[in-house]
Amino acid sequence: MAARKRRAPEPIANTLGSLIDRLDTEGHFAIVRLVRAWPEIVGEAIARRTEVVELKFNTAVVRVSGAMWIQELNLLRPEIIARLGARLGNDAVRELRFVQGRLSRRSTRPRLRTVARAPRRAIELPELKDPELRRAFESLVEAWGRAPR
Repeated sequence: MAARKRRAPEPIANTLGSLIDRLDTEGHFAIVRLVRAWPEIVGEAIARRTEVVELKFNTAVVRVSGAMWIQELNLLRPEIIARLGARLGNDAVRELRFVQGRLSRRSTRPRLRTVARAPRRAIELPELKDPELRRAFESLVEAWGRAPR
């Protein structure tokens, strides 16, 4: 009996990618890929202040937390579009439009954990003969104890 030569298995991503492209004629999956790739493309600082809200006619609409950031992002627009093209591998996003608004995912950010502070030790003041000087030092120590660290 003749032995058949086996082919190497084909990665499932190749098959699924072409299947999704055929099923997704209106580009609904493109926005999902864009939203997932956005923080990696623009970086953590910009990603915290922006959110992709829509992808229509190859224009991504990005909500931005403030006008200053819109101005900065408009300057970075060509670089961001080039990164999007390289990362997404197609021309799903040819233009970016930045709009100011309230970000909806603020509550999904991880909350900062509070850390208990060690109790402060009382400071022993040296014997001071002048009562006014002693009060001044006590006031200074009290203010130092309230100061954040």
